[in-house]
Amino acid sequence: MWNRFGLLMPNRYILSALFALLSTAAPSASAQQTVVEKQLERSRQLYTNREQWAGRRTELRAGFLRGAGLWPLPDRPVVNVFAHSCRERDGYSVENVALETMPGFYCTGNLYRPLAKGDAGELSQPGPGILCPHGHFRPWGRFRENHQIRCAHFARMGATVFSYSMVGWQDSTQTTHNDPLVLAIQTWNSMRALDFLAQLKQVDPLRLGITGASGGGTQTFFLAALDDRVRVSAPLVIVYPWTAPDGCLCEGGLPVMQATQTNAIELAASVAPRAQLIISVGAPDPTKDFPKFGFPFIQNVYEIHGRSDHAKLLHLATEKHDFGPSKRNAVYAFFAKHLQMSPRPEVSATITIETPEVMEVFSATHPHPAHAVQGSAEVAKAFAALSRPDSPVHGGE
Repeated sequence: MWNRFGLLMPNRYILSALFALLSTAAPSASAQQTVVEKQLERSRQLYTNREQWAGRRTELRAGFLRGAGLWPLPDRPVVNVFAHSCRERDGYSVENVALETMPGFYCTGNLYRPLAKGDAGELSQPGPGILCPHGHFRPWGRFRENHQIRCAHFARMGATVFSYSMVGWQDSTQTTHNDPLVLAIQTWNSMRALDFLAQLKQVDPLRLGITGASGGGTQTFFLAALDDRVRVSAPLVIVYPWTAPDGCLCEGGLPVMQATQTNAIELAASVAPRAQLIISVGAPDPTKDFPKFGFPFIQNVYEIHGRSDHAKLLHLATEKHDFGPSKRNAVYAFFAKHLQMSPRPEVSATITIETPEVMEVFSATHPHPAHAVQGSAEVAKAFAALSRPDSPVHGGE
């Protein structure tokens, strides 16, 4: 568990921090489930048609963004990109890319693209864009083998893929993962990463998706709940009865659920009617009971929207908390269907597994730009400096 007490919060976040700290003693799983049961029952009674759910969705988004210190949403100009070292592989390319998501702060990652086709040296037509955040899989995060395989195979299927690091992981070294603003920064990074994909000429902005497991699954359903541009999402081994604060600071370190009395299951349901595949596994994973506890609620919300076919559950009772081959194959098929891609079998033996040294954006050879901020205090100032116009929620209905 990350330390919730040892860091000084910027003034504007003191009230939010105190609110979160009131609940730092994590309740037992049974107590947490009881709280979520009551919240879901209330939701069932109050939101019984599309119009009521449209209002609830707006309420959930505003409550989340306020709790994260992102209300109203900051301006979102064209993303500044720092990129180098493009490598051509078998059917795809990989490039080291960092996005300047705040003044002097970078979201680090790798951009996977289908190799160019046609006489013009470009894809014959724009294809999908897919975000791949990683979870708390130590030590390698986005550098681990099965993460590279997933991104490379999506690129072979015709998608442009941005794989990006959690704050404080791999080459994201400007602050640590126990930064008090980590939840807000990672949410903002995901939003700006989606902006980045949507601005690429080889990407169709109407065919955007996101998928991740564990903490990457949290980032997946957070972003899908907040931004309608996400047309397809697949959160793995993460949707179960939990509320914030819970788990890592990047999931429960700010009061993003409390004001609206919501939870992970209702937030995932709020993605309706857009396509969503949720994967759960057996004991001892906390998603073990999701088929009987969580999915019926989500399925009902999709039925209210007339799109029960857009919500799919895959429960793998004998599998573990990971993004392994069977899970990847299910996600490939689901994304192929809903993002209009041609399915093809994964051939991992022909995918080049790169070393962290090859994949990192910032290093002694490629240092941060001179204006890059360093440390929690400077990062907090950069976050506070984001321009927040008095405007409605971007991506709202």
